[in-house]
Amino acid sequence: MDTAITGKKYSAKPADYIRAISLPLILAVLFVAQNHFFNVWLGLYSKTYSVRLSLVTFALGVVFYGPALLFKKRYSYVYLFIISFIISFGFCAEFLYYQYGQNFLQASALRYIGEAGSLVGTIKTMLSPELLLFIANLAVVLAAYVFGRKKTDAKFILPGWERIIIILAMIAIVFFGYKYLLYTEKKEWGSTSRLYTDVYDLKALVGKMGIMNFFLEDTFKYILRANLVTEKDKDFLKTFAGKKPAQIAEGKFFGVNKNKNLIIIQVESLENAVINREIYGQEITPSLNQLARHGLYFNNFYAQVGPGNTADTEFSTMNSLYPLPNSVAFIDYAKNTYKALPQLLIDNGYKTYSLHGDVPTFWNRSNIYPGLGYQKTFALSDYTVTRSVGKGPSDLGDEDLFSQSLARLESFKQPFMATLITMSSHTPFILPDDLQTLNLPAETNLTQLQWEYLQAVHYTDKAIGEFIDGLKQNGLYDNSLIVIWGDHGSYTKISELLNQENKIPRLADQQVPMIILNSGVENQTINEPASQLDVYPTIANLLGIVSPKTVLGQDLLNTKTPVETNFKIVSGGIDAILTSNLAYQASEDGVFSHGSCESVPGAKLLPITDCQNIYTEQSNNIKASNIIVRGNLLNFYSANLK
Repeated sequence: MDTAITGKKYSAKPADYIRAISLPLILAVLFVAQNHFFNVWLGLYSKTYSVRLSLVTFALGVVFYGPALLFKKRYSYVYLFIISFIISFGFCAEFLYYQYGQNFLQASALRYIGEAGSLVGTIKTMLSPELLLFIANLAVVLAAYVFGRKKTDAKFILPGWERIIIILAMIAIVFFGYKYLLYTEKKEWGSTSRLYTDVYDLKALVGKMGIMNFFLEDTFKYILRANLVTEKDKDFLKTFAGKKPAQIAEGKFFGVNKNKNLIIIQVESLENAVINREIYGQEITPSLNQLARHGLYFNNFYAQVGPGNTADTEFSTMNSLYPLPNSVAFIDYAKNTYKALPQLLIDNGYKTYSLHGDVPTFWNRSNIYPGLGYQKTFALSDYTVTRSVGKGPSDLGDEDLFSQSLARLESFKQPFMATLITMSSHTPFILPDDLQTLNLPAETNLTQLQWEYLQAVHYTDKAIGEFIDGLKQNGLYDNSLIVIWGDHGSYTKISELLNQENKIPRLADQQVPMIILNSGVENQTINEPASQLDVYPTIANLLGIVSPKTVLGQDLLNTKTPVETNFKIVSGGIDAILTSNLAYQASEDGVFSHGSCESVPGAKLLPITDCQNIYTEQSNNIKASNIIVRGNLLNFYSANLK
C-alpha cells in the first residue's frame, strides 16, 4: 500500500541506497565512454590525453548527474531524463556538425538555429549507428524507471547527513578531476592559461577535456567577451591605422570598365578542385572552364569563412573585412556602419540589386542589406518555381534563378550592380533524376555525398553557361564587368578525390575559383595567392572608382605583395598564410615557433623566423578587422588612417 495513503514512514533498505547511488554513477561512467568514443570516431583521440580525459569528463558527469541524489526518487528520474536529453542532444549536434564542417558547434551559433533549415537534408544523409551511443543514457534512465521503481519507495530520499557526505564526495571528485587537468597542462606548458586563450588548438582541447567541457568553457568565454572592445583595443586600432601603408589610388587598368554594369555571380559550394577537371571522361564544369579561358582566372584564390559560410563570404567580399571566427556579422553586427561595395557604387551613380532564391530573412539579409547599400532585393517570392530543385517543394533551381533574372536585368537602368547568389549546389545536393546529367557508373570510388555534389555543381555550371549566353543575346554582356566566385568549400573532400594540388594541403577545401569576364585585361590564369578580401578593391579599380582607405584587401592587378591568410574557425588563430614566396602553416598547438615555414615554390623548409614578419602583419590585420566589426569602429579607424 502507498505510504502517501497510510502515512507510514518508509524504512529504507540497503538496496535502496545502492539503487539511488548506482544510477547516477552508471550515467557518469557512460558519459566518460561517450566522450572517448566521440573523440575516437572523429579522429580527435590521443592516448596521451586519455587519463585526463577520463578524469575530467567523469568530474563533469558527476556535476550533471550527481544532483539527482538530492531529489526524492520520483523526481530524480525526471531530473535524470531531462539532463540526459540535453546531453544526448549536445553530443549528436556536435558529432554531426563536426562531420559536416570539421569544426565544433559553439554557444554563439545557437542564435543562428533558424538558419539550420537548409542543412536538414544533409543531416539525414549523415545519420549513423554511432549516434546510438550518444542517446544510450536516455535508454538507461528509462530502463531504470521501468524496471527499478517501486511505489513503496517513491518518496525515498537520502537522509540529511548522508546527503552532506554525497555532496562533499561530489565536490572532491570534481575538484580532483579538474585539478589533474590543470596540473598536466601546467606540467606540459608551464602555464594553465592556454586552456582559456583563443589561439589554442581546439582539436587538442577537445581531446583533453571532452566535447561537453569544451562547449561549457566556450560558453563562459563567449559570455565574458561578447561585444567587448576595450580602450586597449581602440589604442591598438589607432596604432594599426597610423602604420598602414597608403594604398594606390589609381593603379594599372584603372577605369578600363568605367560606367559598365557590374554583375556578380556567387556560386554555392564551388571548389576550385572541379575547374578544368574531368571525371570518367566528362568535364565537371564545361561552362566555367570555357569562361576561365576567356577571362581572368584566379586559381589560387581562397574563401575565408567563419560559422556564417555564405553570409561570411558576402560580408568579406562586399566590405574587404575578415568575417568573424566565432559569430556571424550579418546577424550580430547588421546595424554597424559599413563602407561596402554596393554603397560605393551608389555614390558613383549606380543602382544596386541583390537576386537570390531564398527568403529575405535568411542570414538576416533583409536587415543588413540596406546598410551595405543594396537598394532592392529580389528573393524567393519574386520568382516562379517551375520545378523544385532541392530538398523542398518550393526550392528555386538555378536555371529558374538565372532565366528569370535575365528579364529583370534588362529592365534595370544602367549602370547597375547585380549580385546573383546560386543555391542548387548547396548541401544536401538534391537534384531530380533527369537533371543529374553526369554519366557516372554505379560503382565508383565516390562517396554518396561526393557523387551528389558533382551532379549538383554540373547542373549549376550548365545554368551559368545559359545565363552568360542570355547576357550576350540581350546585349548586356559587352557592357558589363562580370565576376564569378565560389563562396566556400563543399565539405565533401572532393579536392582529395580529384588530387587537387595545393601548396598548403589544409587549405584545399577552401580554395575556390574566381573568374572575371570583360576585365579589359589580357585573358590569363593568375597563380598569385589571393582571398575574398581582395575582391572589393580589384573590382573598384577596374570600374575606375577609388576604394575607401578602410579596405583590408589588395587590388589583385596592382599588388606587389599578394597574400592569403586563413584563420581557425572558433579560435580565430591563424591557420595558414600563403604569399608568392612563403608558406606558413600553424602547428596544432597554435604556438608560432612550432609552425613551419617553407619556400614557394620548392617547399624548402626555412627557419621559422623567415615567416615572422608576415605572421605578425597578418595577425594584426585579423585583430584590427575583428575590433572594427565588434566595436562598430570603421569611422574611428578611417579617421586615424594616413
